[in-house]
Amino acid sequence: FFEEMSGDPVFCRKIIAGLAQRLHLLMADVESYSLRSGRDRVVGYLLREEEREGDGVSEGAVSLRLPTSKGTIASRLNLTQEHFSRILNELTGAGLIHVEGRTIHIPDIGRLRRSLG
Repeated sequence: FFEEMSGDPVFCRKIIAGLAQRLHLLMADVESYSLRSGRDRVVGYLLREEEREGDGVSEGAVSLRLPTSKGTIASRLNLTQEHFSRILNELTGAGLIHVEGRTIHIPDIGRLRRSLG
């Protein structure tokens, strides 16, 4: 592996770029856990998923399918599954989202974005 790395600078740059991106994401997660409320972490996660999955819509209605179980997402956001469900219910009650199984309908993505604290 190391021999191949020393002979291929393009490969080395790709490895370093991938590691740097992963480190950046981990640091953002740690910052999020310590500085943001559970609600803001869930809203931020939904917005990131929409950006990753969506077509860059800045306003209007969008739907996204959660890539994994709600329990796994809750764990990744450093929340209990019950707390995650309560936050989804709170967002539903506020008219910011509508949950249908693993599909999250967001009537106005701009309004959800503006709801971040």
